[in-house]
Amino acid sequence: MPAIGVAVLVLGGCASTRHEAKPEVALQPQATSAEAVVAAAAPPAPKPVLQRYRPADRSVRDIREQSAATAPPLDFGQRLDHSHDQLYAWMQGIVDATDRGLASDNRQVQPVPAAPFRIGLSLETIDRSGGPRLKLEGELEMALQLPNTRSRLRIFITSDDPDESPRGPGQKAYLSAGLRRELLRDVNFDLGIRLDAPPVAFSSIKWSREIPLGGLSFYPLAKVFVESGRGFGASVAATFDHWSGRTLLRSSTYARWIADGDRKDWSQSLVFARAHELIVPDRYGSYLRANDIGRGWGVRLMASGEDSRRVSYYESGMFYRRRTSNRWLYWFVEPLIRWDRQYGWSTDPGIRVGLDALFWDLARPAQRR
Repeated sequence: MPAIGVAVLVLGGCASTRHEAKPEVALQPQATSAEAVVAAAAPPAPKPVLQRYRPADRSVRDIREQSAATAPPLDFGQRLDHSHDQLYAWMQGIVDATDRGLASDNRQVQPVPAAPFRIGLSLETIDRSGGPRLKLEGELEMALQLPNTRSRLRIFITSDDPDESPRGPGQKAYLSAGLRRELLRDVNFDLGIRLDAPPVAFSSIKWSREIPLGGLSFYPLAKVFVESGRGFGASVAATFDHWSGRTLLRSSTYARWIADGDRKDWSQSLVFARAHELIVPDRYGSYLRANDIGRGWGVRLMASGEDSRRVSYYESGMFYRRRTSNRWLYWFVEPLIRWDRQYGWSTDPGIRVGLDALFWDLARPAQRR
């Protein structure tokens, strides 16, 4: 299945669509030698690039001071932004107090970086033969940098599993929290607890990075983990992105192995999309479901199986994602069709809608009045 995905990606990269940008016009001769000298000295015009939305690089002190100095809100949009900023600044106060409480007494206190976080909410409904099935899912991603602690640890809070798998039908999400430390470049060690009944302790070592390969971008993942309920496990993944202007062709593969019972499962997705803005993801599963596209539209095909010879379900969907007038709030809608082995491969239509709230910066800093 991964080989098929890569083959489709390479072949699709050779195709063109009617949405492609117009060809560039070759430079024309200058009318006079003076104009030629001026043109040669002028800096080249910047080429349009795809916008990537990343958290702001600010300190907790900057965030709180700018939030306090901002003028009172005047309309509904500003009130919504004001509520966003109040929550964001309040969380940064907790981060600052935590870092200072764990700081070493004989070390000069360093500025504490702001802690960006993301809150997501989605509703999925599938029209089965026995009636519609609703699934409400919440997501939370947060990472706190504590530069003044003795070991310079990071605290993370996430709704993702330690294996970073894309959640399938009927799979529940649980909140996890723990400590993270960078062992080597692109290698992180996590130690934490998942809030389940009973709670599950886990630890993991993860390697992941972005590797440019000419016309492709390669995002590999390798992770080993241990959970108190399931024991030892490992997961690997590979995502290949091919960009032509703002047109994206993606093949994303994920596989997981659990030692307890020698269980294996995998997921494969193919995405064709027109993207105008990307949200830099914290979770690898975002690539498989194209959740890293903040503004754009596309088609997604996905298959998932319990082993290399067995498919559990197929899913096909067309998504549309937009940013609201409040630049930190995104919404999406995705009509889909699912064929599930558990339900006799019947054609079940459905829809997935949701919101993503990014607390990555102030919406109304003082200098924007």
